Amino acid sequence: MPPEIAHPLRTQLDHLASASELYAERLGGRGRTLADLPHLPLLTKADLRESQRRRPPLGEHLCVPAEQLARIHVTSGTTGDPVAIGFTEADHQANSAIGGEAFRAAGVRRDHTIAHCLNYSLYAGGIADHMALEASGATVVPVGVGQTQRLLELIPKLNINAIFGTLSFPAHLARRAEEFGVDPRSLALDRIVTAGEPGAGLSAVRGEIEAVWGATAADTFGMSDVWSTMAGGCGESEGLHLTTDGHALLEVIDPAGGEALSFEDGVQGELVWTHLRREASPLLRYRSGDLARVWTEPCACGRSGPRIRIDGRTDDMLRVQAVNIYPSAIGEILARHCALGRWVVVATGDPIVPPLSVYVEAEEPGERPELAAELHQRLRSAFVVNAVARGTVPVAEHKTQIVYRGKDPFA
Repeated sequence: MPPEIAHPLRTQLDHLASASELYAERLGGRGRTLADLPHLPLLTKADLRESQRRRPPLGEHLCVPAEQLARIHVTSGTTGDPVAIGFTEADHQANSAIGGEAFRAAGVRRDHTIAHCLNYSLYAGGIADHMALEASGATVVPVGVGQTQRLLELIPKLNINAIFGTLSFPAHLARRAEEFGVDPRSLALDRIVTAGEPGAGLSAVRGEIEAVWGATAADTFGMSDVWSTMAGGCGESEGLHLTTDGHALLEVIDPAGGEALSFEDGVQGELVWTHLRREASPLLRYRSGDLARVWTEPCACGRSGPRIRIDGRTDDMLRVQAVNIYPSAIGEILARHCALGRWVVVATGDPIVPPLSVYVEAEEPGERPELAAELHQRLRSAFVVNAVARGTVPVAEHKTQIVYRGKDPFA
């Protein structure tokens, strides 16, 4: 965390203390400098939900009068009750600028006509990311979800040359195209930008998308309750470039104990966010639940500032006979084998009983004991790995499930 942002942090904390009962209590008489930040209490999604239960609809952490709100978004609620987020007009302008810069980092250009293929309902990935794409300079076609056939018809008619959707969406769209007798490459897309699922930062996943479409793929990252899109991958180095300078502070903590880790090149842990210059629903030391690696060295593309790679989530952890296994760790090992494609893991029993079953797409189906041995050696648990034909692992227009708990869908 560079020292030049200490002043906006003090201004933000003063705003929180004067405008929010929740934050006034949390700050108390504590210091409000950059050095004091790691000593302030951590904030969780459960804290926000409880805050909103006590004072609906936006909670005790709302820091402006309701009449100053320009819009309300709601998180997806995939890990519990949705959280409502207020935006002032200034918050919207900042969100668009941060997202626009992230999309430019991911290669979105002024000459792109880009189809926005995320859900427009309620959460910030819809209209807020639409505005961010417009801020990048691109022309935006608001497709949303459930319009696959229509999109395939519109790509040539509207000269659409880029697509923005979940990581799963390019595979879903390609399969639908082939069902209609359309070669995905014939659509001549130039850029495919993904979001919402870990994995696009891995060269094997990115390469699969690029091979099918003949287009360059790049990933982005955002959080509805922080900034809707706030990082983009240039493809030159590991990680996605953060574009939150002056609008958020990033810390990395030990996901088990919550202790702050040294912010240095290659650090791995859980990401923690603190807003700067956020008016309506600001967050202070917010535990994201995202497990990531951070790079701080300058990138080959010439950009400076931190880069991040999301490897998974704390709530995805599988507890297998006293061994903690993150699906992201399985994916990282499988990604070293370039011939392998998409994969899923099946965990049965409560508590989970080994072995874990992994299904991975490959050219030659069958059991893969050498991969099971590699996973066992590195992750200290028993695995059974089966290769299945390409196209077997389900993909969805929305986020694709990679962990199945209970019944084995392949059995």
